[in-house]
Parts: sequence; C-alpha cells; structure tokens
Amino acid sequence: MTERFRRLSTPRTAMIAAVACLVLTTCSPAVSTLTVDGVAARGAGGPLRSQSVPVTADPDAPGAVPASRTVDPPDLPTQGAGQGETAPVSGGDAAAAGDFEEVAVQTPTLRLDGVPLERETILQEVLGIEGVAFATALTIGQVDIASKDVVTAVRVAAVDPAGFRVLTPQVTADAVEVWQRISEGDAAFLHDVGHRLELELGQRLPAANRTTLRVGALASNGAPPVADAIVSSDTGEELGLEGTRSVLISVAGDSSAGDVAERVEQAIGMVPEVLEQPTEQRAFLSGAAARNAFEPFNYVSFGDGMIQIDSAWVRRNIVRAEVPILRGAVVCHRLLIPQLRGALQEIKDRGLADLIDPTQYGGCWVPRHILFNADRGLSMHAWGLAADFNVSTNGYGATPQMDPRIVEIFDRWGFVWGGRWGTPDGMHFELGAILQ
Repeated sequence: MTERFRRLSTPRTAMIAAVACLVLTTCSPAVSTLTVDGVAARGAGGPLRSQSVPVTADPDAPGAVPASRTVDPPDLPTQGAGQGETAPVSGGDAAAAGDFEEVAVQTPTLRLDGVPLERETILQEVLGIEGVAFATALTIGQVDIASKDVVTAVRVAAVDPAGFRVLTPQVTADAVEVWQRISEGDAAFLHDVGHRLELELGQRLPAANRTTLRVGALASNGAPPVADAIVSSDTGEELGLEGTRSVLISVAGDSSAGDVAERVEQAIGMVPEVLEQPTEQRAFLSGAAARNAFEPFNYVSFGDGMIQIDSAWVRRNIVRAEVPILRGAVVCHRLLIPQLRGALQEIKDRGLADLIDPTQYGGCWVPRHILFNADRGLSMHAWGLAADFNVSTNGYGATPQMDPRIVEIFDRWGFVWGGRWGTPDGMHFELGAILQ
C-alpha cells in the first residue's frame, strides 16, 4: 500500500480533519488512520464528497465509468425514507389499499398543452392513435397557500389519481399511501417545496376558496416535476383551480416519439411537445480508497431534490437493521450499520440513552440532493452513510444542542459531526471512517 499511517493523539482528532474522501481506520476505534487522496476544505457535501458524471454508452468514451462490481445482495427495503412520506389518516374513510394495486409505470414522452375544456373526448381520441401506450389529463394552475404566516403561490396539478399514478416515478407509484391521501382530499407536495416552505405532514394550510388544504404527503411527481403539488380533480374543483389543461402521453416501446407526435397532430389538430428524458448520472465517492470501499451507483434526478437510484445497487448495499435505543429498524448502507450499532450501544452502556430521543430520529437512507436542492450535489444520505438525531432541537443552521458526550462517542466510532461545520447541522452524523 502506498498510503501512510499516522498515530492519533486523541479520539476526537480522528474526524476533525476535513478530507476530500473516505478515511479508513484499522485496529480499534480512532487508533490509527489510513489517509487517502488529498485534503480539501469542507464543502456542502461533507468530508466524503459525492461526485456525479453523466452515464455514457461507450465504455471508452471520455468521462465513462466502469460497470458496478457485484456482491451478494442483502435484504432490500421497500423504499427509502423521504420517498413518498405520508401523514397519518385523520377522520373520513381511508381509501382501501386494493384501490391502488401494483402498477408498472410508464414514462411520459409527449405533452399536449392548452387543451380546450370542450374537448371532453380528448383522452379517447389520443388513446386511439397508433403508438400511444397510455394517456392521462391534468389541469395545472396556481393556488395561494399560507404557511408560517407567509402567503405563497404554488403550482398545483389536479389529476385523476389512478391514471396519473401510471406516469409518475416508480417509487411514487408504489407508495400507495400517497394516492390514498390524494383521493381523500389531501395534497402531495414536492420534497423541495415542503423543505422550502417548512411544511409538516398533516399540517392544514389556508388555501384559496377552501378553508384548509392538508399536507398529506411529500412525493416526487415527475422528472421534471409537473407541478409543486398534486391534488385530485375533486379537490381541484373545490380550490377553484383554473389553469392549463394538459394531456401526458406515453409512447409504446416499439414506436418513435417523433412519429407518434406527427400522428397526434394529424388526428386531433394539436402539436404535442416531445419531452426531454432525464439524463442518467453516475455517483461515486472521491479518493481511491473511498471508491474501492463504496460501490458507485447510477441515478436519475427527479428535479425536486430527490433521486431514483439503480435498484440493483440498492439491493446490494441498503439494508434494514435493528440498533440500540432507536425504535424499529433503520435503513442504511450495510457498511454503516456496525458502527452505528456500536456507537448507540456505547451510549446505552454509559447510561446516556436518554440523551437520544428515538421519536426525533430523522432517518439514514434518503435518496436526495443536499438540502433537497437539485442544483447541489448528492447528500451523504443518498448513500445511506449519514443519520440524523434529535432533529427538533438541532436544526440546520441553528446552534447545536447535541450533548458533547454523544458527539465524543460518535467521533470514536468513525463519524463526522455536522455541528462543527461553518453552517452547523447539529442533528447530522455521517461516516468518515471505516473501523476494522
């Protein structure tokens, strides 16, 4: 090995250095480190920097990356935290789960905008065109909502839940609870909108002509998104939603989008837009040691701060596991689990468990960009390599309230604490070293 070893003087010094990639440690926690390529000031992505490049078809082309390695798959979680979060049902008759059976999603390929309301048979006309696999109609307009005493205009799409579901990302289509909430009259907001407006699941927002609009779910609705929030057609009417009527169309696999677009124009006299398809990206951790330890993955960004990761990578790397103190199973990267379990066990053994509120656990694997901002890099949560604790008292940018003894223990178990960053994130602990 060409990397050098150095002795650490104290446990805490193990994770304070801001390195550009993973630090591998050997022997006992925080005894020695194996440094890897280079040192850099901490950016928004943390000491473990996640980078992305477009996926290219030619393996010899500039910027191309090698295929993923294969390992035995661990248990697969059904979905990551943050992908289709829903509020509990409160009153009324919940839609039965059987009302939303499993679907194979299709990708929207064409869009008709400005469809006149009098064209009531537009879907039947479109579905009768050769090469059209599926179509659904929606109305998009603006609705004023009030949150935190601030009125904000948001773009809302009124949809037929059963039809629109087919043309959403698979992770959203699979989240039956999202469609139940929409059918019951709630709204499903995009993740970045929910983050920006500080919305809470179950919150009732003063909205338009309606007394309140309930935040029933946070979920991606397209790539790119069709609107800031989606509601049922009935709820749209109650809101007095006025806007553009559109039709989304998926094209059969053996048909050309351009050819079908021409047939649609000839048949109904309207020119459909050919939608640009999302670009698949390749994410990896910088530094030779980090790239050897952590398999890179392919993903598609939904445009609302969330991403869809290659399901084979998820099966190989993301697991459910029981850990001390927290209730139920956590969903994290398989290499994080031993150290998370070790840190929490030490906290428990030292009689400090009451300093971690299990009801304020903020999750581990959340496939998203930093701060749910699609223009920023991927969060370490996208890798399942970070966990958030005591979220209500350790908000991003606020003065951290985490007990120093908790921080010390996580330091010793190879974690980096976000409370030390220029903009503190006191709830956040991310993996900075693998302990052998």
